[in-house]
Amino acid sequence: MGTGDRYTAEQMRRTLACLAPIFDVVRLVDPRDTAVLTLEEDGTLRREPYQCFRVWDKACRCKNCTSIHSMLGGCQRTKYEFIRDDVFYVVSRPLTLLLAEETPVVLEIVSHVSDQLLLEKEDGKSFAQRLDELQEKLYRDDLTRAFNRRYFSEFTFLHRGLDFLPKKLGLILLDLRQFKQVNDTQGHLAGDRVLEEVARVLSDRVRAQDSVIRLGGDEFVVTLPNCEESVVRRKVEELRAAVAAVAQADFGYACTDAFESSQDFLTRLLDEADRRMYEEKRRNASAR
Repeated sequence: MGTGDRYTAEQMRRTLACLAPIFDVVRLVDPRDTAVLTLEEDGTLRREPYQCFRVWDKACRCKNCTSIHSMLGGCQRTKYEFIRDDVFYVVSRPLTLLLAEETPVVLEIVSHVSDQLLLEKEDGKSFAQRLDELQEKLYRDDLTRAFNRRYFSEFTFLHRGLDFLPKKLGLILLDLRQFKQVNDTQGHLAGDRVLEEVARVLSDRVRAQDSVIRLGGDEFVVTLPNCEESVVRRKVEELRAAVAAVAQADFGYACTDAFESSQDFLTRLLDEADRRMYEEKRRNASAR
């Protein structure tokens, strides 16, 4: 084994060899670009696209994941074929490989959950129910029940209600105008109610595959997979009119036809939406 979370190529090969007979799938994943990594004999990493698909309306059950993937049908690029109605338990652990340079990876382990385990109850709750609750706690904002920043930064929104990872993606960014004044003059409970109502209004006006995310404070982002820019612009105006019944907000958006599930790409897209939002803020400030 490696030291802590740091492994040489040989240590990682031994670790994978020890785990492989025990679990259904053991593999390395690139956390920055959602790719499957194979450790070659010469110490290099071979990359393959991580393309997963869902089975009906079931969802993957995961704990301590750096990302949640729809593993029930298996990854198209692996040799594994899973039974359509089975449930798999996925654990992901971030590690560092000591190759020519330090390389962050995720060790992903997939294990079949038996019918007996699914039916066993603890405190009146089944295994599946307990995992659902854990996932809710992991990815939901406690106040608004919108998704949280972790859900966004781990790219979980890419797998919501979709069979394949989207290439087209729209982001709508908004923050509430003069929200601090609400807290200062009416109190934080009043501010909390505004945030809860804004999250509800946004959630009521998006599709099942879209996600409403509270980035923090009074800032929200809405993800719109597989949407043209014209659709995203119309959605901005629809949400603006709906939110106006609760609070005034400034909006920005960004779109791409070739989304890459990397932190750098996501940051650039968010920066573009942020720039448009602040342009709107300046226009509104000069008009007052």
